[in-house]
Amino acid sequence: MSILNNEAVQAALVALIVVALNALAQWVRAQVSFKKIVDAYWCYVQPVAEAVRAEVVKALAESKADTPTLKAILTKGLVKWADSFRLNERKEPTATQIAAVESELAQVIEAVLNGGK
Repeated sequence: MSILNNEAVQAALVALIVVALNALAQWVRAQVSFKKIVDAYWCYVQPVAEAVRAEVVKALAESKADTPTLKAILTKGLVKWADSFRLNERKEPTATQIAAVESELAQVIEAVLNGGK
């Protein structure tokens, strides 16, 4: 294990650990931020989430729940949400808001695919 005694290897390991911890911290912040966004705009998200859930259940019943169909359902839901947001807030949603809602809708789809209705 003399390789671990090498200063260059130690510096590389420290740099790798720092990069990994920073990436983890950013991911955690994004998850917390996404939750706050979804909670803040739940009045717009909830009806769209229910519509997405119903479309996925229908696609499953018709054996049409393939990846392109699910992607189309997700995209349609995201467009509905953004339209509602624009109409009521009178401004464009931010990229972070869109990503948060997309993540929420993807979780709805995943829950249906895993047996939830």
